[in-house]
Amino acid sequence: MADNAPKRPGDAVDLNEEASPREKKMRASINDVVADLRCPITLQLPFDPVTAQDGKIYERGAILEWFRNKDGEATSPSTGKVIGTELLPAVQVRNTIESLIKSGAIEGEVAEAWQKKLKQETRVKELRAKADGGDGDAMYRLGVGYEFGRNGLAKDGAQARAWYERGTAARNARSMARMGERQVLGVDGPKNIALGIMNVTDAAHLGSDYGAFLLGKWMFYGRHGLPKDPARARFWLKKVVDGPFSLGRGPGDAARMLRELDSAGD
Repeated sequence: MADNAPKRPGDAVDLNEEASPREKKMRASINDVVADLRCPITLQLPFDPVTAQDGKIYERGAILEWFRNKDGEATSPSTGKVIGTELLPAVQVRNTIESLIKSGAIEGEVAEAWQKKLKQETRVKELRAKADGGDGDAMYRLGVGYEFGRNGLAKDGAQARAWYERGTAARNARSMARMGERQVLGVDGPKNIALGIMNVTDAAHLGSDYGAFLLGKWMFYGRHGLPKDPARARFWLKKVVDGPFSLGRGPGDAARMLRELDSAGD
């Protein structure tokens, strides 16, 4: 009985017996191209390709991290020889990869990974456009992207703080909580405890779950110049526990502090 099952996307690049000699030759050529285009560090098709001084194509972020982590002179990941750190954008390589993927010449996991990055790039562009139009939530999401390395963005604390600062100026509650925490702790920029507490407080009053959590915690322990205040700590911590929030460990930590307040009889 003939096998009428549909072929998987990756089957198109296999040199199977059903392919004609011409098709096999074409597929072999495409596989050679894919092998040549893969970044030697990530082993993936580069989304932001650059040409290094060794003449090889790399993912920009990967080669920059390679250089940062090297002690002494920079070396080539491919040859091990000392090279300069100047990188040239490989625009034609990017265009070639995109064209081959869109045409279906390159398929399977390597293409899916590249297309995922393309969607992330599109998402970031949309967020930037909204942020430039004054959308505070978009500013917050860009800050989160840089803080945690999401949507294809590389982790960058300074960029995260800059976007949270813009969101704070736009009176976005979630941005205000993140920015206030950074000001209180002096993370990725100047410390300003008074202004930071003011921003966190405003964020909590505007409905930020993280702002409520920070205020409750700081008043529970008496930190950053705030007195230990069981009543106010309980007020803010209950908002975290009782609210429809998603804070990672936040609700659990808030619940623990509330139990301690209960056991102390406060």
